[in-house]
Amino acid sequence: MPEADAPLLCLRRNAHLFSQQPELAARLALDRRVLPMAPDELLHAVTPAGYLVRRGRLRVTQLLPDGREITRAVLQAGAGLETRESGGTDPLNDTYPLTDIILAAIGETELWQVPVGSFDLV
Repeated sequence: MPEADAPLLCLRRNAHLFSQQPELAARLALDRRVLPMAPDELLHAVTPAGYLVRRGRLRVTQLLPDGREITRAVLQAGAGLETRESGGTDPLNDTYPLTDIILAAIGETELWQVPVGSFDLV
């Protein structure tokens, strides 16, 4: 079981910022850092941070202690993820230990790295 003070990944797969909150997406565009990704490129997420899928798709895979690999999500445009310094994991709420996660682009992908707390506005 991961420690409570280990970095976490929190998925925001239902954010839908581009269709449900275009004004928030426009505001985030001012403070974002663009991260273009080549097909199969891995994202080495910093902590804490927010990431928003602007174009393409991002696969979120978890490596389990017994060696199995599970795809937890394929995030598409408008969905996001956040990294936090610590807290409890909860797969039912899409919160996983960051050390067990692989983030990889599926085809050409563009992410925005957004300010911490950006998804709290959703």
